[in-house]
Amino acid sequence: MISINRARNTVLFLLDKNNRGFISPEKFDVFCYLAQMDIFENLFFQYNKWKLNENKKSSTTEYGDIPKNIQEQIDAFAEYSIPDNFTYDSGKDAWFYLGADLYRSEGLSLVFPNGKKKDVEEVSKTEWNNLINSTINMPTTTYPIYTKVGLGFRVAPEVPTTPAGYGLELFYIRVPKTPKWSYINVDGNPMYNAGASDKQDIELSETLFSEFIIKVLSYCGLSIKEQDVVAVAANSEVVTDQKQS
Repeated sequence: MISINRARNTVLFLLDKNNRGFISPEKFDVFCYLAQMDIFENLFFQYNKWKLNENKKSSTTEYGDIPKNIQEQIDAFAEYSIPDNFTYDSGKDAWFYLGADLYRSEGLSLVFPNGKKKDVEEVSKTEWNNLINSTINMPTTTYPIYTKVGLGFRVAPEVPTTPAGYGLELFYIRVPKTPKWSYINVDGNPMYNAGASDKQDIELSETLFSEFIIKVLSYCGLSIKEQDVVAVAANSEVVTDQKQS
């Protein structure tokens, strides 16, 4: 996790050092969001690139086989969601709608009353229609299927309601929370409010601090070298005491 106040102080110092002026808290929040999403999505670009290279080697690469540092970065956003966190629309034959924090789904499991789980196979919409109408390969709790539909998914067979204990569990990657540098006005100047309920740090590893600062500064119109960020970040007085006006 990157402290949003440390990030802001570093950005302000480097902007001032390069005669680029002041950036408002609101604009800073927007640039933090954009920079965080840039880095977040690049993790999956790296993941997909690695997977493609491994596939060319006829390897059976799975999620856990990507380089450890990339895996750890992605793992920070991995979540398991239980049925109570879904919206279930029984009027549409077992449709579930996913939460707003979903970035990509990684797998769905049917949970049995005894706690055991069965992977639910993802199929295309065409395969779904064929299987649902099949008299031989119709989905069962032993061989359940699902298909993605818009912002949700459809499951077959319908999750049993009896005996109690049946459910679904989704493994997914969520989007990072939106950064927020919360502040109060003191003599017309914004001052950091660490205790604010809406304060939100940057949900990236500290190892990505320099890359994050460079991206934020690029949105400010400033191009800077990594060593300059490292030098400033190493100066605790700079990143702690930077003026906000």
